[in-house]
Amino acid sequence: MTKTLDQKIGQLMIAGFRENEISKASDISKYIRDYNISGVILYDEDMEKGGSFSRNINSPNQLKNLSRSIQNNVDNPIFISIDQEGGKVSRLKEEYGFPSFPSWQEIGKLDDISETKKLAESLANHLDYCGINLNYAPVLDLNYGEKTYIGNAHRALSKNPEKIIEHSSILIKTLKKKNIFSCVKHFPGQGSGLGDTHQGIDDISNTWSKQELIPYETMINSGILDMVMISHVFHRLYDSKLPASLSKNIATELLRKKLHFEGVIICDDPSMKAISNNYSLEDTFTYMINAGIDIFCLGNNLEFDPYYVPKCVQAIKKGINKKKISIEKIEQSILRINKLKDKL
Repeated sequence: MTKTLDQKIGQLMIAGFRENEISKASDISKYIRDYNISGVILYDEDMEKGGSFSRNINSPNQLKNLSRSIQNNVDNPIFISIDQEGGKVSRLKEEYGFPSFPSWQEIGKLDDISETKKLAESLANHLDYCGINLNYAPVLDLNYGEKTYIGNAHRALSKNPEKIIEHSSILIKTLKKKNIFSCVKHFPGQGSGLGDTHQGIDDISNTWSKQELIPYETMINSGILDMVMISHVFHRLYDSKLPASLSKNIATELLRKKLHFEGVIICDDPSMKAISNNYSLEDTFTYMINAGIDIFCLGNNLEFDPYYVPKCVQAIKKGINKKKISIEKIEQSILRINKLKDKL
């Protein structure tokens, strides 16, 4: 079936929404059908409302039913995604009936391959039961300690790239057996960053090390990476004007051409203040598409906007109408996205 321009643009989006159960009349159902969005991202807490049970996740059975309702809107499977790193970044919490998942740093300190395999199998089983087919993990950032944003949150496994590769590969391969994709992050490496890109620009130019590319390069060469998330960090070594997620030098020249990544490139949430405080929606998507970003993670959770998806679609259409964005670039991204979705 021929897709409209809106539906082509919509394929570049994974969107967040508020309900913990949906119907055909729900906004997210309409966006899936009308804009042909490629997927959804689920949260347990709504940042504006605050507190547990305030967004999409109440229990394993509720989550399973929600995932089924989402997939019922389409003929072919779409991405149902989640941030389940473990530790502080856990959407599947004990209070909702899930087991406690340790932080990635705890896994690194333990450094026990058999325990990592057990954790990966447990996570894969729970994600599979709940209908989740895309997880934004593992974190490939190097651990620079408590003084950094990532280190302080216990999200980085080790400062040793080889250990990161070893444990991350186990997690990715185990989830893949259950047909669950892993999205590694935060390219080109956010581990040394002192700031939080949710709140503003984080400049890693003077703290970043080329060692941070080793996990990406090695795992790309091994062929196990399906999706890479690009961070909003600023790194003047590669781009003196734009943050990583808006930079062609980083997404295309470094990740695609130098490291030879052929999978899907996704951006971190563009509503994060590092981007939204400095760029309009139209400029954001114009830069991102031309940089080589394939798909946008529209969490819509820092400040909820019920019309965020239509606004994003219109912003991209403006860029197309002004000839700042080419349809060809969009179609290239759609091919990569559909190649991955065809494996679901």
